[in-house]
Amino acid sequence: MITRQGFASVVDNAFAGLGFSGEAAKFSYPMTMFLPGADLSPLADNIDAVIDALTRWAPKSTRKTVLQPPRLEVSGKDYADALENLNHLFLRNLWSDGLPLLPPTEERVAALLRGTDLPRERLLGKLLPKGGFATVGSVAVAAAMAGCRPEYLPVLIAAVEAILDPRVYHQHMQSTTGNAHPAVIVNGPVARQLRINSGYGCLGPSSVYPAGAAIGRALRLLLMNVGGAIPGTGTMAIHGGPARYTGLVFAEDEAGLPADWAPQNTERGFARGSNTVTVLATSGGTEVWEGAALEEKDAQHTLFNFAGCMRVPFGGYFADTFNPHGAPGIVLIARGTAQGFARLGWSKAKIRQYLWENSKLPRSAWLEKMLDHFGARHGLYVKDQVQFPMPVTPAPANIMIVVAGGEQSGHSYWLQVHGGTGGPASREIALPGGWQALLEKAGEDLGPLPAA
Repeated sequence: MITRQGFASVVDNAFAGLGFSGEAAKFSYPMTMFLPGADLSPLADNIDAVIDALTRWAPKSTRKTVLQPPRLEVSGKDYADALENLNHLFLRNLWSDGLPLLPPTEERVAALLRGTDLPRERLLGKLLPKGGFATVGSVAVAAAMAGCRPEYLPVLIAAVEAILDPRVYHQHMQSTTGNAHPAVIVNGPVARQLRINSGYGCLGPSSVYPAGAAIGRALRLLLMNVGGAIPGTGTMAIHGGPARYTGLVFAEDEAGLPADWAPQNTERGFARGSNTVTVLATSGGTEVWEGAALEEKDAQHTLFNFAGCMRVPFGGYFADTFNPHGAPGIVLIARGTAQGFARLGWSKAKIRQYLWENSKLPRSAWLEKMLDHFGARHGLYVKDQVQFPMPVTPAPANIMIVVAGGEQSGHSYWLQVHGGTGGPASREIALPGGWQALLEKAGEDLGPLPAA
């Protein structure tokens, strides 16, 4: 492989994740050589090395084996000192996200495994680019490090299964230079039982609703430690983004849905009242002013602003423009706004149609260039398939609308898709036999559930 400087470790990581030697046959060139009009003489000067890599290269190691690492023991003059030493050790070994971690002791992991009836050796799948095997046991280890409770494990396992769905195309989300992170929407009674936030501040920190942050952080530790998404080696995300710490794990406000609006999981084929997660790889969010729908003019102003945010030129849309199952992002509105729309006769279908019609991208030199670039990468001549102005997704139904964010109106949110994903994926959450006992223990530890 011919690659640019800085990507050598990413290439090795990706090759190892596909089952090949971790020492990929490659040759690295200066990054400046990949710019338009650049000096290509380094290619000619090093052509012998390229030919050698193509014809005579062989890996230094050809032996395949499964390693069982030894159990770690960390000590200190007291517990606080040992905990500090553990965090130093994890930082040195690149096992940390940079924030303090709890020790994944055998006792803590065993306690967390009470949150599932699956055996700890059950394989969920291979997380790329590193290709580490995500098992129920490794999920529990990450959950222990992130401070999860046992009852969080069913949601965490379902989220990992959804991320591994080919439609999410998680290997691109993992290794891209973009700022991709999973948005995880939880539906069903489990969301309230676990205190996953669907109300005020649902995308941010909360001591009232702590589950989302812990579940999201455990997901990130899995993506880093099992999947190899270490900045500069397994992931080349230029900025990363703050959502990469804990992801975006939130619940839909099903109690606040208008009577004729279906929740997200029902729209995706599950029975109403079922416990599910839905994952979409997103790359950032935009606050939308205004978010009110008290009168028809308010509703139209809100949707006009939404469409304007969606219409911002964004190369990530091109993965969805020709993908019948792709979603351009998530329209996130609070219950007051949703109920205002419904009172004015705006169904979800009518809102989607408006947004689809008014977010189309006008023809431009930039758009022509992006279409050529997309077509060249995918072996398609796509310009002939596009009608201008170009929609951001093939059909209005692909726009995801989720109700969450509290009772007030005035602000909404647009979570933009990350380019390269195939679309959202959902999984049903499997609860363990001892579920009620776990919830009773949570009530003892955390107090009664907050009011709906």
